[in-house]
Amino acid sequence: MKGRPTVLRLLPAPETELPASGPDWGEAGSRRQQRYVQGSLAVDFRADGFDPVFGPQSTSTVDLPDARPWAQRMVQAVLETYHGTRSADQLIRWVVPEIRERAHRRGQLARRRGRRTHRPPVLRTLRTCAPADGVVEVSAVVWVDGRIRALAFRMSGVDGRWLITAWELG
Repeated sequence: MKGRPTVLRLLPAPETELPASGPDWGEAGSRRQQRYVQGSLAVDFRADGFDPVFGPQSTSTVDLPDARPWAQRMVQAVLETYHGTRSADQLIRWVVPEIRERAHRRGQLARRRGRRTHRPPVLRTLRTCAPADGVVEVSAVVWVDGRIRALAFRMSGVDGRWLITAWELG
């Protein structure tokens, strides 16, 4: 039978992983062990949040600088970043990464448009409220590019400094 092709059979690849044993892997002879999956993490740190000893530590209000002047300076710095006149890298220590990335994108967009005025943002009013120890919520009215806008943000005490954890500009 010369013209007839041979039948191909697909067989599973042989097991190449060595069986895991030891106190961290369950019973040595257990067949119900999870198999290794490429690209997965062995330990998932997201479930527990931060390490209570070596991770960021919350700080009490009495151990932090006065919130009002600090908030005034940070309003100016973040709005200048939004305006495109300040680098977002200067905010790394003072804001969470999501807010810094948002400010960076807005600053890039402002520079690309090229319609920036040379007048810096102006803080008109600022009010602070301390709902919990180590937390201050700030509301402000700012003047940016000829428009009056509302601003609200939350500062939390982390590692002996204020850290902006929420930011909304209306």
